[in-house]
This record gives sequence, C-alpha cells and structure tokens, in this order.
Amino acid sequence: MSPATPITIPFATPFASAVAEIRAGSADPASLVRAGVARIRQENPRFNAIVAERGDQAVDEAAGLTSTGRTGGVLAGVPFTAKDMLATADLPTTCGSRALEGNTTGEDATVVARMRAAGAVLVGKTNCPEFALGVDTDNDLFGPTRNPLGPWTAGGSSGGEAAAVASGMSMVGLGSDYGGSLRWPAQCAGLVGLRPTVGRVPRSGEQPGGPVHDGPLRDFQDTVQVVGPIGRSAQDVFTVLQVIAGPDGRDPLAEDQPLRDYRDVGLEDLEIAWAPTVGEVVVDREVAAAVETAAAALALSGARVSMGVPTEVDRAATVYDRLRSAEPMSAVARLAEAHPHLVGAGIKAMLDARVRLTEDALAELWAERDALVAGLGAWLRGDRVLLLPVSTEAPHDLTGRVADFHLLAPSRAISLFGIPAVSVPVSTSSTGSPISVQVVGAAFREDVVLAVCDYLARGERAVSPAPEEVHRAR
Repeated sequence: MSPATPITIPFATPFASAVAEIRAGSADPASLVRAGVARIRQENPRFNAIVAERGDQAVDEAAGLTSTGRTGGVLAGVPFTAKDMLATADLPTTCGSRALEGNTTGEDATVVARMRAAGAVLVGKTNCPEFALGVDTDNDLFGPTRNPLGPWTAGGSSGGEAAAVASGMSMVGLGSDYGGSLRWPAQCAGLVGLRPTVGRVPRSGEQPGGPVHDGPLRDFQDTVQVVGPIGRSAQDVFTVLQVIAGPDGRDPLAEDQPLRDYRDVGLEDLEIAWAPTVGEVVVDREVAAAVETAAAALALSGARVSMGVPTEVDRAATVYDRLRSAEPMSAVARLAEAHPHLVGAGIKAMLDARVRLTEDALAELWAERDALVAGLGAWLRGDRVLLLPVSTEAPHDLTGRVADFHLLAPSRAISLFGIPAVSVPVSTSSTGSPISVQVVGAAFREDVVLAVCDYLARGERAVSPAPEEVHRAR
C-alpha cells in the first residue's frame, strides 16, 4: 500500500447540525449513512481503518429510522464505528488477533447498544494492534492502518478509529484507552479524543476477557482502562458521552455520577497548571513548545495559569510502568496458550516480559499508586486543570521506525489516576504532523476538560501570545 496523502473530508464539521436537520425532517438519515458507506468503499483500501463493514445493511437501517418514525434520537442517522475489541452482535470481534478470527459474541457491548438506541448507525469495526496493545496499529490478521493526514503513524491502539473518523468514513468512533490509546491516535489524526473518568462509561462487552473486578489481586488494566469517544470537536465527543455514560448493572465500576455540560463552564473560574513534560522524561522541543503556547493562549481566556504541576504527576509514569509490567494479562495469556501459532510475536514478547512480583511487593506497589491518587486528588479540585503533552514526540513517520510505549509516558502517567483527560490538536510539527495537548481534570469533571478543549480547538490559540504572558510559579 502506498503512503497516505491528504484528502478532502466530507464530515469535517460537528455532527450536531446534521442531527438537527434529520430530527426536523429536512434531511434523510439514509443519505448520511450512504455517504459514510460510500466513503468506506472508496477510501478504506488506502487506509485499512475498517476491518468489517455493514454496508447496505447500515443504509437500510438508516432508512428504517424514517419509515418507522424514529428520527428523534440524540444521534439519529449518525454513522459511527467501533474499535474491534468492543463486541457487536452482527459483526465479528477479533481484537486484531488471528486467535479470534471470525469470533462472534451475539450481543453488543453496552456502549454500542446505547449508540444504536440513540439512533446512531454502526457502519463498521476498526483496526487495532493485536489485543489493543500497541503504539502503532498493525497486526498479523489485518495488517497496518495508514494515517489519512500523511505518512505518519495512525497511533494505537485506537488507530483504526482515528483513521476512520479523520478520513470521513464515520462521523464519530468508540475506542478504549489504557495508557493513551484514545489520546495518542487522536493526536496522530488531528482529532479530539476523550478519556473519561474510570467508572463514567461501562466497559461491559469488551473483548477478549473482561472487565473483571473481583478476586484477591487487583487487575491493573481493569483498574485504569476506559471506553470513550473520538471525534472532531468537544461538542461531538460530549454528545456521545451523554449517550454512553452511566451504570449498566453489569460493570461494577460504573457509577451514576452527574454529567455536567461543558458549555456551562467559565474559563475565568479555572486554575490551570502546566508542564512541558512529566518527571524526567525527555520531550521533543516542538511538543514542549506546543504546550507552552497553549498555556499562553489559555492565559488570555481569564484563567489563572501557572507553570508547575503537583509532584504526584511526575512520579506517576514510573509507577504506571511498574504496575503495567506486573499485569498478568490473564485473558490474553489463555488465548496464547491455547493457540500459540496464532498469536503474534509482539504479544508473545509482552507475555514473556511480565514481571512476577510477590504478593507483598505487589501490595506495596498498589499502596504507592493509591497514595499518589489520594495526593493528586487532594489538589485537583473541580476548578483546577492540568495541561500536559500527550506524548514525548510528534507522530512519527512509519518508514523504518519501530516505536515503543515510552513515547506515551505523559498519557500513561495520567492513566494511573483514573481521571478524565482529553487530547486536543493545537499545532503541527516541522514535518507537518499534528501536535496535541492533554487537558486533565478532577474525577467526573469531563465538563471542565472539554471546556478547555473547546476553547483551544475553536482557534483562540491562533493569537500566538508570547510565552512570557504565562505566569511561572511553583
């Protein structure tokens, strides 16, 4: 497959206006979905973002919204995609692994079912690295996903979702985030990727094995992983969050917490602490400059902006890495043992690299994590925000490059806390690849991070204020 080249995108604006026209009867949902399906058939051979599509069935389903009078849904007629580790009743769920090729579950994940109930139409499943564990989206079953914006990585593990939305094959997507798997692909594709608070959105129906929250030992992935949306704007992802949030009676971590509207947040009431890196992690100068420029732009909003973040953030990436290395990966390990010839070399290497800790050592590590969470939680009130990089470098050219998880250190650090974070594009690198910043808020304050996201995304950053406008105080 030849490298991707920039394309014209049909769904380049928030979908709110399209939904409003459908609900008013002045637009046809079948036409909207038909455009998405046509786009899949035209562009997917270039980008390999969609690994299973519903095609004509999706168009018929959209037409049925009109014929049955069901065009009043919040997402009526919106074509959407779901990462290939979220169960779907009528498409396979393979997690990008040959060990699960053709696997069907017979039911939708909770988030997929809720999207459909709101009138959205599933048009396809999107590619991910095997078992959604990777910085780039590639696997032995479907091959690599290409970035529609240029010759850079599409990111991982929700790289197929990012490429599908960025290329106009769907209007919005559902992905997951363990250590940056929504935020990093969103950056790579110039999109908005929201990592909700742990417990905001149920993970029921995730494959291959969970979520599982019981047993004597805590499972790190189940403690920090979330399902969330990726789209073109704060408005898009917030609208989807309204649909998919709330307990489902299956995921015991899912909570019934109020979901506030980001449009009610005044930036002049916020205190924003920023840093160009976390801990001693080396961050590329262009990425660091993008964070500083975003902080300066936010200073013009009336928010109180200062340089320097709580020490818990600096320590978090190391603790994340230690807990991640001790993760048992039980469901994946069982599949690898049952089908050793079908599991890729990368997954086998991850399994071999697991660190076996004693129960006492693991308990001590968890206690350290809990202390960091408590410490940051005491500082991070609802009116306080962190502004950080998403990654240590801008999206890289895939030619001859093998990336590792270390470039996601800023995202992995925030995952440790289980709090909301959104990736929002703010600039481009010298090679033209997108650079985003990560906006982080207190638990269940997605409204605050999306308000900051909306401000930055609407172009106020174009003012390019001088860095000295940002107050520096530790």
